Amino acid sequence: MSIGAGSARRWPSVGIERSPVERYALAALLFFPVLCGVVPILLYEKAASRVAWHDPALATVSAIGLALLCCLFAFVRYPAEARAARIIVVGLAITLGLFSFGLGDELGIADAARADALGNVLVYSRLIALVAALFSILRPSFAIFPMVYFAFHKNVTRAVSDAVELGRNDYAPLIEVGLFLACGLLGLGLLQSLSRLKPFTSNLPNFNELGTRNFAAQAAGILLLAGIGAHFGNYFMSGMAKVTLDGGPLSWILENPTSSIMLAGYGLGAAPLGFSESLLAHAYEAVRAVQIPMNVVILAAQLLCFLAFLRRRWLIGLTAFFDIMHIGIFLLSGALFLHWIILNSLIVAALTRMKESSFSTTAIVTGIVVTIFGDAVFYNARLGWYDSRQIRQAHFEALTKEGDWVRVAPSFFRDASYLLYARHFGYQEYRRESGHVPTSAWGQIGIRKVRPKSSDVASSSYEVMKLTKDCAYPVELPITPPDYDAARPAPFILGQHNRAANLANSAVAVGYNFYPHHHYSMPFLHRAFEALEPRDIVAYRYLVDTVCLDVADGKVVRRVMTQTLGPRIDVRQ
Repeated sequence: MSIGAGSARRWPSVGIERSPVERYALAALLFFPVLCGVVPILLYEKAASRVAWHDPALATVSAIGLALLCCLFAFVRYPAEARAARIIVVGLAITLGLFSFGLGDELGIADAARADALGNVLVYSRLIALVAALFSILRPSFAIFPMVYFAFHKNVTRAVSDAVELGRNDYAPLIEVGLFLACGLLGLGLLQSLSRLKPFTSNLPNFNELGTRNFAAQAAGILLLAGIGAHFGNYFMSGMAKVTLDGGPLSWILENPTSSIMLAGYGLGAAPLGFSESLLAHAYEAVRAVQIPMNVVILAAQLLCFLAFLRRRWLIGLTAFFDIMHIGIFLLSGALFLHWIILNSLIVAALTRMKESSFSTTAIVTGIVVTIFGDAVFYNARLGWYDSRQIRQAHFEALTKEGDWVRVAPSFFRDASYLLYARHFGYQEYRRESGHVPTSAWGQIGIRKVRPKSSDVASSSYEVMKLTKDCAYPVELPITPPDYDAARPAPFILGQHNRAANLANSAVAVGYNFYPHHHYSMPFLHRAFEALEPRDIVAYRYLVDTVCLDVADGKVVRRVMTQTLGPRIDVRQ
């Protein structure tokens, strides 16, 4: 199959003379599918930030309206020349359809009335998403519904869990690339269908090329590489985030303690290697020994990823490298970019269906441009920060009937589990006075690009990193007042407990360990909590610790430097 083939003639009917206007118009129409993909992305970005999709009436009307639109455009087939892009679209649609169905309709609630009102919407919408995902095998229009529904469910989770934010880094690229390609293929198929209608072409001289395989192949190639570029923009912008840290362009390579994420993952109960503390300790020492060359390889791959578009084999190789990198990060720390791994695997599968000569110059340039500048349209993750082994970590503990306090596995919170790994209940570095070290739960420093105040211990994120490398960030009090919104943990945990109690009585409930988390709680690190049922728990409490993590004598050492101990939250109030 040839997609955007550079060796093929530009137009099949080369003997026909054309005016400059015709040539430019035909060339512009090659980008019509790209335009069809970009417009929904812009609308999605606006809707994600401004529309209250968690309103039951609006959600109902939107779900029904979108389902009808998908059916209305079901007459448009996948272009035969776009098999590679079709692989990605169908793969993403089925993935998100299954994820959407698995998300369920039992939300962790802070606003019970809103969650109850949304119940019916979630029940039938997730069923529609699953059915539409299956029909996406036949028609591109059906792929749109599961992608939009997945985004809708995330918005609902944020709203009813009373979360100011819910990280988008792990799932937004999957939704946007899928939506872009699905709508682009829908536009290309529609253009081909219209080109066969005489009323459409009778007044336009020599526009019958729109229905040819050559035109469709070139347009599909441009669309495909633009979609891959939209995803590669995540890697490129992550590289840019690293070289623009306030310590200078080389500070991340030469000084960042990247290996610290392994200790952070173990401290959070997410590290797969945690089944053997000695194995984790030795792996940490090994990674720390090669930290600088590892940083160089990662940063070079991210900053130069746009060059891979010059050769199909380079693109396949780099995409596979990124997947290996993600799998390695998961095994070492527990941070699982499952959505990215799936997308990368689909890209590799799609590219293997193409020939080495399948890239036209226009398609290559499009892929490069979208990779570098696509951030203006697409959501691109900026995964660039300093790491630390002196960390602010927060968690819930559950009080059993026997009187024991047991640490709650973050995976217990299902769709809101990311909340327990990221910022917690309004906490943001430097937003208010804090006796804790200014990091995320993973030890990330400077992720928000917020500079410390002049009165703080350090005047830059770089200086904070230098101190925390040696656990030298000053902590004055063993007990520290809350630096978060103290009223928010109670309704959150009570809503989660009620959901767990309801699911415990359900015959079809999916266990929280099967939910597609960004960070999984390793069951073997939470055995005490795994053995509990909701009926065994009488109360909860919320704790925030500043800890210093290190390795000594083949073991991970966790030293608590200061603590904020929240009040007891009884489950029967």
